[in-house]
Amino acid sequence: MTKEKNIDMLHGTLWKNLFRYAFPLMISNALIIFFHSADTIIVGKFAGQRELAAVGSTSPVGIFFTWGFSGLSVGADVLVSQMIGAGKSDDIQKAVHTSIAIALYGGILMTLLGISCTPLFMRMLSTPEDIFSLSTLYLRIYFLTLLPVSLFDFAAAVLRSKGDTKRPTLYLSVTGLLNVFLNLIFVTVFHWGVAGVAIATVISQMLAAIRILWTLTKEEGSLHLNLRKINPDPSVAMQILKIGIPSALQNMLFSFSNMVVQSSINSFGSVAVAGNAAALAIEDYVYVFVDSFPKAAITFTGQNYGAKNFDNIKKILIHCILITMIGSVLIGYICASYGHHLLYLFTNEQTVIEAGIYRLRYVTFFLFLNGILDVIVGSMRGMGYSTIPTAITMIGIVGIRLSYIFLVFAKTGTLQSLYLCFPISWLITSVIQLSLWHHIYTTQKT
Repeated sequence: MTKEKNIDMLHGTLWKNLFRYAFPLMISNALIIFFHSADTIIVGKFAGQRELAAVGSTSPVGIFFTWGFSGLSVGADVLVSQMIGAGKSDDIQKAVHTSIAIALYGGILMTLLGISCTPLFMRMLSTPEDIFSLSTLYLRIYFLTLLPVSLFDFAAAVLRSKGDTKRPTLYLSVTGLLNVFLNLIFVTVFHWGVAGVAIATVISQMLAAIRILWTLTKEEGSLHLNLRKINPDPSVAMQILKIGIPSALQNMLFSFSNMVVQSSINSFGSVAVAGNAAALAIEDYVYVFVDSFPKAAITFTGQNYGAKNFDNIKKILIHCILITMIGSVLIGYICASYGHHLLYLFTNEQTVIEAGIYRLRYVTFFLFLNGILDVIVGSMRGMGYSTIPTAITMIGIVGIRLSYIFLVFAKTGTLQSLYLCFPISWLITSVIQLSLWHHIYTTQKT
């Protein structure tokens, strides 16, 4: 492992090391979002409102599965980073090969499940009939990305565990540019519509997975991947899944609650669906900060927990919360204040723009609350605690949102009141999780 690719998470100036780790993740997230925005812009501008709504209506289902794999890969990140912090180099090889094996088998299983259940998912979301067939077509093709996404997430988690966030960012950048190029060709030249966008995504994700796996095969030392040795070690797999499954469940439950919200949005018709889809594409840019530093909190906490450096663990939490809050508030304010101009990039329909403004003002601006919640939970996962935080999230996020929808939104029936379920659930759950973090930290330190 070359020094320039690693970050010392145990010593040095903490905020500088956090930014060194998180900045490539921010670039990666921003590029992914830009490429996805390009998809939405191309569909909205060159294919039409129905196609834009169709792609947007499937977003909660796609996120449900991809976030699941992202959460599951946290188990690999935490275990390998703890091993690095504790100096257990002999066990890292088993962890690397077990991680890729889990990604391989899990990706195949979820791909088959997703394709077979696509119509059911669309019915569950109350997808409007005028976009049902387009949504089903897009989602079935999109599910082919689950295997490469799974492989990439786990391989990237292995590299992140030793501080290498630059190479995964580079690979996503190159394949993302390819995705945009293929979108333009498939939509504007071949006129494949939503199918063209989905096919372009599949191709780019496959190439990203191949490239990052190739990198691991060339890695020196304990992180080296031998493709012939990809086989799960039962004891190591249990350690990864013990942390990864609760994390995956949390992400998937977030997505499930979003699917319930999406179903409610769908009840307002295709204009509201298209407006929500366009606003989501903008909101994702705020998530650049929301997502990057929680991941840094996981890995930094993992290494310091393995080294029994508890003073640093508290500093990591505080630094990550402050940076996440400041960054996301600033970007969220810009999005909420200049929403009309930003939404115009995705559609020329004034009614769609007005529908999108509601989400930017009532959800996007308050996304910093989601970031605080993720940092707190990430810190606990870095210390090896995943089940209880997930259970609290299940109750706090899913329970509060569903209760709000059935008790409050059912009476008001407005799009504005529906969107308020997001900040309310983030705030309440964050307070509860912070109390749990303090209990776990105090217990472990003593």
